[in-house]
Amino acid sequence: MGAAERTTEFHADRVFEITDDEYVAVTQETFVGPAIEEFRHFEPIDDETTVYYLYVTDNSGRLVGVMSLRELLNAPEDDVVEEHMHTDLVTIDADADPEYAADEMADRDFPALPVIDTDDVLIGVLRTDDMLEVVEEEATEDIMKSAGFSFADVESSRSSAILESSIPKILRLRLPWLIVALAGGLMAGGVIEQFEDTLEAVVALAFFVPVIMDMGGNVGTQASTIFVRGLALGHIDDRNAMRHFAREGLIGLLIGLIIGGIGAGAAYLWQIDEPYALELATVVFVGLVTVCVVASVVGYVIPWIMNKLGFDPAAASDPLITTVKDITALLIYFGLAAVLLSELI
Repeated sequence: MGAAERTTEFHADRVFEITDDEYVAVTQETFVGPAIEEFRHFEPIDDETTVYYLYVTDNSGRLVGVMSLRELLNAPEDDVVEEHMHTDLVTIDADADPEYAADEMADRDFPALPVIDTDDVLIGVLRTDDMLEVVEEEATEDIMKSAGFSFADVESSRSSAILESSIPKILRLRLPWLIVALAGGLMAGGVIEQFEDTLEAVVALAFFVPVIMDMGGNVGTQASTIFVRGLALGHIDDRNAMRHFAREGLIGLLIGLIIGGIGAGAAYLWQIDEPYALELATVVFVGLVTVCVVASVVGYVIPWIMNKLGFDPAAASDPLITTVKDITALLIYFGLAAVLLSELI
């Protein structure tokens, strides 16, 4: 059977909104020969639509089995499809969340899955192509939110919200998370104040504070963007989260070693005429390694915690990540400087 139109709607909240009505189904008493004829007469509206399976139902339309096209063509034409169909079905509930459906399709590597209602009646097919468009839109929405936009329907109102909204509305969308970032900056300033004596004794330490802060910001932004996108696309979930955390920590360490080595070399050559050049290079190296590791890990962990607590992981992550990595990096940077350069203080 083939339907007259497709029901794909993107930015969907339920699977039935993106269900494809173009599929081939027969009852379980149908012979293989007539079932093959159903395929021959099937004419999808979209020329790019590919039919992979024959779906088998009972006389009430309930899904009872499935056969691949290859299995159907290899079966004797005078057998009934019931003798060859698979009954261990993998289905998607019509009211399921699209991201859950995307996870199922990714885990099982199926190009299409049947969609059923609460009575197990076959209502359509969910195809990989349609799911890719849906999860891409969800990922785009999450990435937009990571800039601090917290409005509910980014996909339908992003242009008007950014360009045409009233000034009070724009402030309401952007200001809360910027205030969080401001608070983090003030806290970082408080950390620097605690090491005022160290900074006055070795002024060159101030030269590398922007480097430490900027590298942490860049690494943290990269990590959080990758994580939020992975979460939205279903690549990161409860089953593999710890593995991703550990892997990101290792990546942060490797990045830190490379960037730290370059920064330390630059610091040493810059201050080579000073007696504390080696100590300063060591401080810069450790500071950069630390900030890269911390930024990478919190760039994953904080969005995950926000998600588990029921908050939008994209909207709240960046300001919190910035605060954590700035304060941690400055504490280690100036703390180590105070130890290694103590004779100058």
